Amino acid sequence: MAENIQQIIFEVEGIVCTGCALDMETVMLNTDGIEEASVNFADGTFTIRYDADEIDARKVFEKVKKLGFKTKILSDGQ
Repeated sequence: MAENIQQIIFEVEGIVCTGCALDMETVMLNTDGIEEASVNFADGTFTIRYDADEIDARKVFEKVKKLGFKTKILSDGQ
């Protein structure tokens, strides 16, 4: 079965160090259905690529919010 890969880019406030960014990526990558997680520390964005057949966008958003940062979706789509 082909993967249904989607992408969401979040704006995240409060990332104060690269350690925080690495922790965010690690937590998300340990979530079923998350294929890629990448924080751009310089511009405060967090890009998530996920398999929509395994996890839906709402659950991805909730998981990012649980990381403890103020966030909003900048873009979503394939």
